[in-house]
Amino acid sequence: IGPGKVDEGRFGGINKVRVSLFNLLGRYNGDPKRTTAWATRHVKQTHNTFGEFTVPSLRNLLQTAPYMHDGSLATLTDVVNHYSNIDLERLHSDGERILEPLKLSDQETSDLVSFLETLSHPVKN
Repeated sequence: IGPGKVDEGRFGGINKVRVSLFNLLGRYNGDPKRTTAWATRHVKQTHNTFGEFTVPSLRNLLQTAPYMHDGSLATLTDVVNHYSNIDLERLHSDGERILEPLKLSDQETSDLVSFLETLSHPVKN
């Protein structure tokens, strides 16, 4: 995604999944009996889903940097600051405000980042 472009999220991504030879209906799907081929049927392409993203688990998030759907934020502090100071003009495609800034103090930001860091644990061999 470049300057002036909007990431369509699941809205655009579902088309890519549906035409892929590696999706659940494709020949290289790893499920030759197609027992799970229904998995993308629930995803609807409407104006409400434009720009939506699937959110991953917070478990071991220290190992998943950079953050956000596009990898634009390098640290957990960057992520918390992003949501603390988010632009109020960011609206959903139907005009609904979907996010409000957290307006965290420096101490609250530090505390939240410290908590998020506790969700990671080294993988045992």
